Amino acid sequence: MSQAEQLHAVAARASHPDAPLHLVFVPFLARSHFAPLAAKAAASSAAARTDHEVAAATATATATTASIVTTAHFAALAPPSVPVHAAPLRCPGGHEDFSLLPDEATSAPAFFAAAEAALAPALAAAIRAHDGGGPVAVVSDAVLYWAPRVARDCGVPHVTFHTIGAFAAAAMVALHLYHPEVLTTDQFGVSGGFPHPVKINRAQVNEEALAHLSLFRAAETQSCAVAFNSVSALEADFAAYYQSQLAGTPKKVFLVGPTRAAVSPRAVTERDPILQWLDGRDAGSVVYVCFGSTCALGESQLRELAAGLRASGRPFVWVIPTPPRGDGGGCTEREERASSHGMVVAGRWVPQAEILAHRAVGGFVTHCGWNSVLEAVAAGVPLATWPLRAEQFLNEVFLVEVLRVGVRVREVASESDLEAVVPADAVARAVGRLMGGDDLQDEEAVAVRRARSRELGAAARAAVAEGGSSSGDWARLVYELKAFHGRDGDP
Repeated sequence: MSQAEQLHAVAARASHPDAPLHLVFVPFLARSHFAPLAAKAAASSAAARTDHEVAAATATATATTASIVTTAHFAALAPPSVPVHAAPLRCPGGHEDFSLLPDEATSAPAFFAAAEAALAPALAAAIRAHDGGGPVAVVSDAVLYWAPRVARDCGVPHVTFHTIGAFAAAAMVALHLYHPEVLTTDQFGVSGGFPHPVKINRAQVNEEALAHLSLFRAAETQSCAVAFNSVSALEADFAAYYQSQLAGTPKKVFLVGPTRAAVSPRAVTERDPILQWLDGRDAGSVVYVCFGSTCALGESQLRELAAGLRASGRPFVWVIPTPPRGDGGGCTEREERASSHGMVVAGRWVPQAEILAHRAVGGFVTHCGWNSVLEAVAAGVPLATWPLRAEQFLNEVFLVEVLRVGVRVREVASESDLEAVVPADAVARAVGRLMGGDDLQDEEAVAVRRARSRELGAAARAAVAEGGSSSGDWARLVYELKAFHGRDGDP
């Protein structure tokens, strides 16, 4: 877009001061990243409809509409209430979802390049399509380093949206700035004024993300604000630390989570069989087990996990959404089995937030993906932590050492620990420590974790209610984005 075209578009948008702010959401092409941004887009559209109903079609200062820029593959997962600008993705190997790449280390550069080639022009077109229709802003995933530039070229403000927690993001920044020896030291404390004293092992650091952090931080300097899918009651100190370390023009950091799932990938016509099975279990008696939308456990580990769950003696629900990677076999097709002591579900989507909120669920064995962490925290459920990759190891530190609502399934001190199969007896011990009810367990520690989980759950639910901290942060962010269009100069 030429400078003249940009000035004309900005003037056209500014000439509609009462029009709702239109938010163009650009998620990264991985399901765990897509879900929170899509949910925020759906909520933004719903907010606009409510405002119009209440105010007799007169938009309020924080009214919004929304659209999503993505690919055809992810368009199928988008909320039906949100318009989608779908772009064709041409990635070597035909891969559509980053989390399903056969080898992320070698395939990531080509995937990122293909994503930019598809989404950058689609984003510019989506912004241009709204010219003259009121103010526009872009909200994009933090790893899409090119999106702030596209927004700036189109003359609209940009928000960097982190789909990970503020603790993990702040820790990575601290390691980047204050620990140049991070990849040559086995263990180190996080310094640089970090809000909480924690120690990190080298094996727990996402080296790939750390290597590219300069690129992401440089892109973030072009944003006018930063948002986290998180809650003030959980991470206010870490969000403040992150804000203090931002480069470039000072900007605010907003905590606007937890986002709520916008839509399920399948039509729901009746109550899920898992929930029906849970109805017959005692309160707080069931352990829920799931490793996210991509199960990264091999066949031998699945066998040990199954044996450990049986040995624990606790009723369980074990969900395996996709086939395991690695040593072959496993749950390669849809499967569902239930008995008096456990239920195994494989190959399909499940309503995880509803499962965690069920009165029968008393603990969650998890890979520590941030979406799962937030759902568990909001439900007030303590966790047994079993991170597998990326920032999940930092999330484990946060859950166990900072929030004190988690117990570790395994200790990871070296790369070899990551490759080792966790034996069944270790799984059974972790479930026992999580759920209690065994004379050998520290029942006082179990009670403290449960009470702490309930306290944080109440705070997380209050945050997204009317008048809550996250609702207020989102309203303030929208207000400031709209105010940008009434100013002269560069967004």
